Amino acid sequence: MTSPPEDNRIVLSVVVVTAQTFRNVRRTVRHLQQQTIASQIELMLVAPDRAAVSDAAPHELSGFGRVACVEVGPFADVDREAARAVPVATASLIAFIEDHAFAEPQWAEAMVAAHAGPWVAVASTMVNANPERVLSWCNLLVSYTASVEPVVEGERSAIPGHNISYKREALLPFGDALPDRMVREGGLLSELRSRGGRFMIAERARVHHINPSTIAATAEIRWHAGRLYGARRAASGRWSLPRRALYVALGPLIPVVRYSRVTRELFGNQTRIDIARRVKPAIFAGLVFDALGQMAGYALGAGGSLSALTRFELDRMQHITRAERQRFEALRG
Repeated sequence: MTSPPEDNRIVLSVVVVTAQTFRNVRRTVRHLQQQTIASQIELMLVAPDRAAVSDAAPHELSGFGRVACVEVGPFADVDREAARAVPVATASLIAFIEDHAFAEPQWAEAMVAAHAGPWVAVASTMVNANPERVLSWCNLLVSYTASVEPVVEGERSAIPGHNISYKREALLPFGDALPDRMVREGGLLSELRSRGGRFMIAERARVHHINPSTIAATAEIRWHAGRLYGARRAASGRWSLPRRALYVALGPLIPVVRYSRVTRELFGNQTRIDIARRVKPAIFAGLVFDALGQMAGYALGAGGSLSALTRFELDRMQHITRAERQRFEALRG
């Protein structure tokens, strides 16, 4: 599946991960084919083996400057496996896009233009791909906060870790430790910032993102995200047992404090005011589940939360409503 490299034309390597077959990433790749600079993109399909993506028809991989399959064997975690593409990427810029995220045609061009600046990482502007459900908005806004449209392009002290691009030279020094850094709550962006790295959000790099939209999925993803965060925070800080107990005791305050900060960031200055009233209660409920998860993480560790969150990334269609699933299944073919 590897076409002859034309490295003089490649300006951006785009990593797309599938733990199953090409069908799971078909729509994502179709949007990448429609990029204004598709002929300068190296498409890197990360899969358990080459056979996993053998259901891709030749025309579905045409138009790119280069196409490569990165075989990673048995799957552990989407972000961890995505990191395996970095050492073999040929472009100086590397972007990672999820199988439930669909880039607008100017996305790649906007990413490349942004990296002309001093930024080591550039975040996409996130657009809701299933905006009919309040819980979809809740999950998108809590996960991506200030990078949800509308955004003001510019520097940020923190950006989301998904649907993002990096200067390759900023990732290579991590060597074999990169997969552990790239996993959720692995601290990659924090470490880059501590090394002097600067981040920005690119307004024209727009990505449409499918979000969990059922009550059960929202409760589960928010709880596991909170538990993993709490466990990693306590472990990285080498917290003592009394300190863990203190944070568990203070846990009921977490959603109140976070709600004030999150809603101010999301809806301040009349931003997104059209959806604020109907989504605010859902955001608070989501933050309650997140706080409960954090308390469990402080007290008991991460448990199986990373594996649970991986399931949400492997097949997002299982975590949206039946009507939404039918619509997207028809579109991805």
